Amino acid sequence: MALSVIIPSRRAANLLACVAAIRAHDPDCGRILVVDDGAREGVERRRLDLGVEWVDAGGRPFVFARAVNHGIAAAGDDDVILLNDDAELLTRRGFTQLAARAREEGWWVLAAGVRGGVGNRAQAWRGRHAPIELEQVCFICVFIARDAIRRVGLLDERFIGYGFDDDDYCRRVRMAGGRVGVWDGCVVRHGRLPHTYSRTRDQFMLAQRLFREKWEREVANASPQA
Repeated sequence: MALSVIIPSRRAANLLACVAAIRAHDPDCGRILVVDDGAREGVERRRLDLGVEWVDAGGRPFVFARAVNHGIAAAGDDDVILLNDDAELLTRRGFTQLAARAREEGWWVLAAGVRGGVGNRAQAWRGRHAPIELEQVCFICVFIARDAIRRVGLLDERFIGYGFDDDDYCRRVRMAGGRVGVWDGCVVRHGRLPHTYSRTRDQFMLAQRLFREKWEREVANASPQA
């Protein structure tokens, strides 16, 4: 199974550093698909050829879930790694190893360990030699198996802000019988580069409300009728 690395990006400087880290540590990991939210103009202004494939983000306003879905579609039948453009690969052959471990052990979603900021503290790098199972992982750097995409589908584009689309996807995976986890055999640094996508408190509250209402409906619909 081939692998595609999907990077939604708005900031050219971030993208250059992100791709440089991949080239330095895992140059043969697979295709790099950049879902363009403005980074391409900055790269081309510098007259650089990153050797990436550019993918349209799907219109304005930018929606992270929609952008990722365009990247997943462009990846064809490949397994994918979703990577923030403010995350830098630190591990030699890290993405190749992350994909291999996930495939060998049947993980549908397997996140890399993170040095730096991460909303889920369980994803912080601790030198774990084996994956551990979690209910949810933040999508800073995460492998998603193509079989999971076939079974579960794409990210839910109703989450129009930045956040809770990953919580939702992990829950859907677990409900379909798949496993979600983290493994420190692949490590990324998160926080040295400026955040490209941030959210306001209002955006957070909206996404949280959408998540809660969606899953309240799911539970109600799944309940046996009296």
